[in-house]
Amino acid sequence: MSTEKKYTLKGHLLSGCNCDWGCPCNFEIAPSYGKCEGSYFWHVESGHYDGISLNGATFGQFALFPQAVHLGNGTGFDVIDEKLSPEQRQAVEVILQEVPPFSVFHGLCPTFLGFSYKPFDLKLDGVNSYLNISGTMVLRLGPMKNPVTGEDELATLTKPTGFTATVTELCNAETFTFEIDGKSYDYSGRYGEFCPYEYSNE
Repeated sequence: MSTEKKYTLKGHLLSGCNCDWGCPCNFEIAPSYGKCEGSYFWHVESGHYDGISLNGATFGQFALFPQAVHLGNGTGFDVIDEKLSPEQRQAVEVILQEVPPFSVFHGLCPTFLGFSYKPFDLKLDGVNSYLNISGTMVLRLGPMKNPVTGEDELATLTKPTGFTATVTELCNAETFTFEIDGKSYDYSGRYGEFCPYEYSNE
């Protein structure tokens, strides 16, 4: 009999990284500037892990890779909304380490700086979404801009084999600053994305 824990997670994710708009990783190409540094944050609108409700939970991962993500050797750091109950916190920590796609990023980071619980200020509004994490990150998304006219450039990537999502709204990370292990990063004006997701083994 299988002992695998059952889970279903459905919601939206926000992401930002140091690459140019569109992110070469979406097209199986090396990072724009050689390294990959950024974050993914997932908001669970409905879901559970092993019967523990995670409705409304938000959590994510920061990772610094010296080359393309799949080459590994990364440094990782996970941040979870402090409002979660102890039972929910334990479930999320397991998810981040053992459930794909979260666990894949975790496995590619031999240097893991641990879990942190912080207050989250999240607004989900498509390509205009934002997430502020006190003392850790500010990610404010916006549409990409036409370099000639300055008008919004909306773009949706549909990729059935997508790793974290199959439909992605390609964005400009109007503000994207974060801190890991005492070091600050500012990739404002680089790539951001907003995606619906659904992961399940049921």
